[in-house]
Amino acid sequence: MHISTGSKALDELLGGGVRTGMLTDVYGPAGSGKSQLCFTLCANCAREQKRVFFIDTAGTFRPERISEIAGNTDVLDYITVTRALGTRDQIAALDRIDDAALVVVDSLTSLFSAEYSGPSRHLAVMSHMHELALLAINAPCAVVATNMVRAVPQENGKSIEREYLAATVSIQAHVRLKFAVENAAKSSYRATLVQPPGDSVQFLISRSGIHDMD
Repeated sequence: MHISTGSKALDELLGGGVRTGMLTDVYGPAGSGKSQLCFTLCANCAREQKRVFFIDTAGTFRPERISEIAGNTDVLDYITVTRALGTRDQIAALDRIDDAALVVVDSLTSLFSAEYSGPSRHLAVMSHMHELALLAINAPCAVVATNMVRAVPQENGKSIEREYLAATVSIQAHVRLKFAVENAAKSSYRATLVQPPGDSVQFLISRSGIHDMD
């Protein structure tokens, strides 16, 4: 089973959409559309009367936005939200997931970044990612986790953006997507398939969620 992102181009990039049985990691800077993708996926999944479990670690969940994308408030009946205030809450939430077609973690590493440091941070995130990957495979369901980026200084004095804890996250993620702002004034964004290596596509974000370029 696939869940549509709302964009045919992005669905094609992913081989049909976000796939059941896989852990999809979506990373990019703030404002690049990661949460909007999650909201669109929630709306599209709930429209088909399939259960969604949303783990909110940063206060990003917006029920009114999902209702706007779906065009009705009935979809909210199919969405269970857990507000995780610490990594214990985030990890324990997985034990409460039952019969969900889609699980969203927004965002993956923010709480771990605050509570852990050094090698213990990597180990804790790796363990959590492993549990998410097993959940996707065994449930089965589609699991989508968002992640942030950090600036990495280069020898030329400039810096490039890389996914936070990329080496740790990539070990467990089945699919990795990089989001970027293409043209903020026109609400245009770009998604690049990083793992497995693939192409990139543009998409728009509007009141109806993520959709294709006009």
